[in-house]
Amino acid sequence: MGRLLAGVAGAALIVGIIGPAAAQGDAPPPAPPPTPQRTSSIETVMVSARKTEERAIDTPVALAVLTEEQMQRYNTTDVTQLSSQLPGVEVNKASGGGAGGNFVIRGIGRQASDYGADQPVAFVLDGFSFTRGHMSSVGFFDVANVQVLKGPQTLFFGKNSPAGVIAVTSVSPGDTYEGFAKVSYEFRAEDPSIEFGVSIPVNEKLKIRVAGRGQFMQGGYYKNDGAKILDVPRNLGPFETDALYPHNPNQFKEQPKTKQYVGRITAVFEPTDNFDATLKIFAADQTDNDAGAAAVIACADGVGGSPYLNTGFFGLVKDPTQVCDGKIHWRRSAVQPPVAWFESNPTLDNNDTHYFNHFRNFLTTLEMNWKITDDLTLTSVSGYWDYKQRELTQYDYTYGVVASKQGEGGHSFTTELRLRSDYDGPVNFMIGGFYEDMFRDLDAPVQIFPLGPAPDSNFYPDFYNGSFLTYHQHWDNNITSWSIFGEMRWDITDTLELSGGVRYTEDNRNAHGEQLFNRLDDFLSAAPETANPFAHSGTAYDLTRSFHNTSPQATLSWKPVDDLMLYASYKTGYQAAGISNPGTIGNFYSKNPDGSIRMDTEGNPIRATSEEVNPILTFDGSTVKGFEIGAKGSFFDGMMTADIALYTMKYSSLQVAVFNPVTTNFTVQNAAGARNSGIEGNMYLQATDDLQLRLSAQYNHLKYTSFPAAQCYAGQNTPSASNYVPALAALCMPTGTGGFAQDLSGERYGGGPFQIAAGFTYDVSIGNDWGMSLSGDVNFRNKGFEPLRQPGTAVPARTLINASVRIYQMDGPWEFSLICSNCGNDHYVYSIQDKPLAKTGDLTGQLGMPRLITIQSTYRW
Repeated sequence: MGRLLAGVAGAALIVGIIGPAAAQGDAPPPAPPPTPQRTSSIETVMVSARKTEERAIDTPVALAVLTEEQMQRYNTTDVTQLSSQLPGVEVNKASGGGAGGNFVIRGIGRQASDYGADQPVAFVLDGFSFTRGHMSSVGFFDVANVQVLKGPQTLFFGKNSPAGVIAVTSVSPGDTYEGFAKVSYEFRAEDPSIEFGVSIPVNEKLKIRVAGRGQFMQGGYYKNDGAKILDVPRNLGPFETDALYPHNPNQFKEQPKTKQYVGRITAVFEPTDNFDATLKIFAADQTDNDAGAAAVIACADGVGGSPYLNTGFFGLVKDPTQVCDGKIHWRRSAVQPPVAWFESNPTLDNNDTHYFNHFRNFLTTLEMNWKITDDLTLTSVSGYWDYKQRELTQYDYTYGVVASKQGEGGHSFTTELRLRSDYDGPVNFMIGGFYEDMFRDLDAPVQIFPLGPAPDSNFYPDFYNGSFLTYHQHWDNNITSWSIFGEMRWDITDTLELSGGVRYTEDNRNAHGEQLFNRLDDFLSAAPETANPFAHSGTAYDLTRSFHNTSPQATLSWKPVDDLMLYASYKTGYQAAGISNPGTIGNFYSKNPDGSIRMDTEGNPIRATSEEVNPILTFDGSTVKGFEIGAKGSFFDGMMTADIALYTMKYSSLQVAVFNPVTTNFTVQNAAGARNSGIEGNMYLQATDDLQLRLSAQYNHLKYTSFPAAQCYAGQNTPSASNYVPALAALCMPTGTGGFAQDLSGERYGGGPFQIAAGFTYDVSIGNDWGMSLSGDVNFRNKGFEPLRQPGTAVPARTLINASVRIYQMDGPWEFSLICSNCGNDHYVYSIQDKPLAKTGDLTGQLGMPRLITIQSTYRW
């Protein structure tokens, strides 16, 4: 990928040199450098929420927009940075069963942390829609704007957008030769980066833009304490130390030490006045020295306690890195397994000598618009995505007992065709169709117990002999979807519009899952299901799941004056059903009608068939319907814009996952019903010629309206557990089928319900040729709720402060910036859950970002 970026940079340099000459005679002369100019009114923001370009204040959709200038204000180069800039939006990264990360809008995100579940927030890049959490690692560069569309967006953006859409649009070439080059350096992580973009109007019909970004981090945001516990018994067997298995010297001290290379080539072709085509080719390659940023934040046994199960030798192993002082620290423990673990692991490559996270993307999109007549436009949007993600890391966040090189990869092709009318009369329409064909795999060779080298056995292939793996599973998933949709718009009067539309979708999935290896088969092969927690070697399941949905919507909007709109909407949406790709494949057996395990003639348990497992490892789709009313407008001759929205949405069969710390597995359930009601608003005010003020706020009230059979949290009804609370234990009742459940109907859930952001930008001349812009923003979120009522798992409140100062030439090419993110260094986490293989009460959290200070220099031409 480094060669690709070098090639793209070289192409940019060549284009920068020959561009003006190539454009002579066919395009306008070079324009002056497009440096930001001071303004005394609020910028008019254009959006495409309804797949047509219109002012944000004319769009009857609750939305938030980050323009190119706003993104430059705080050097927004990562989608996770939206969490500190937009109330109601949260994007965070995760490792392991987190499947890369989570996108959240209005408190609704993926509660089902399973590789088989899609995100309920669609992430759209240049027209291509993604629902995989790994897209949280995609870097921003040369971006025109980010549009966040809140609430269900099924009509225009298809499946898996019941919570909303985050749409990113990159810069396309214009009619003039122009470009920029930017260098920056962040001090905490010792993180230099470069970015560039250049547009060339080759002639009147063809325009090209080349852009790229490189990041070369030398350190990290978090310290690694792993070296402190190298000399204690850990991860190869009972009390086996360096005398038998020397430790791995590749212990990194800081994380993530990111190396990122991204590039994009855009070509816009307009051969006639009624046809245009835009081709974008995007490639990205990112490597970190570990996956995620989970750290132990609570300890059942206190400082230096035992981090493993209460039984056997696990409970004798101590963890001297545990602090457990009630605070969140910017550090974690990531101990590399000993050299023998790497040398004996047949699933590793030769260069896999230490932990890493590697994510590679290749995306091509092509949009074509054909103006058939003055009133009819046919639009085609097609895309092809190829990706591969692999992480070599540990999931117990202490000794590296639960270690694996796992991840997903695949490819997807989508195409959409839309026909839109633009008649002078009162009625217009849009009709279209969509098709998706996707393949993705999951490969997970995992060490979950310290059992030592695997001996030769008849139960599994010789390929695994001598390895320290516990099991190896693999999943192949095929997904095909198609939909048809349409909308009618009726201008009842010059100021009153009624629009209504519907989308019908069919989604078909099939998966082949196989347990290639199970180390426990050697001594638990014939045991009942309670003794061998994982499927036997060679166990394979072929599972299927189909889902269809009809999602209508209707909106009535009224514009009493040009710059004011009131609207009311009825919206619906859905998240597709799925097939679980669990962290571990359970040991499923065939059951008799009375629930007992079926036995063969020799008294051995009979394994379940694919048909019997299908209802266990598949889960229903989620649907949403509800109402939204709002108002938005521009006031005082453009000196102020404001909007407000109230909403209530009812979710049915909401997908929820519960983590089992003993098997390190997520189990997906469908909550029968949930409701999300709230209010949100935004205001931008140009107080003076120099001072702009902004204020945004949101309140969400999320609760389960019906969830009578929710799982109990680990230790809920265990008197010896450190998180045992008698009142909560009484709520965990037997189900009658050997399990336990609790009724969460009426319970609140989710992150902090109240969020508010306030900020300012003061832009003033400091001479005849120079200007200075000073910005500051504060983003507050209050404390969240405890999932499954589990003590200690509510995400604490946080306050994030961002600030920047920018000095620029008002009529020249240079700009210099000093940028601070999380200036107060607020220690926070995005989520809290049980520590794998731990005692109840041991908890881990996904760390947020510490204070970062960046200097930046930009040159435009």
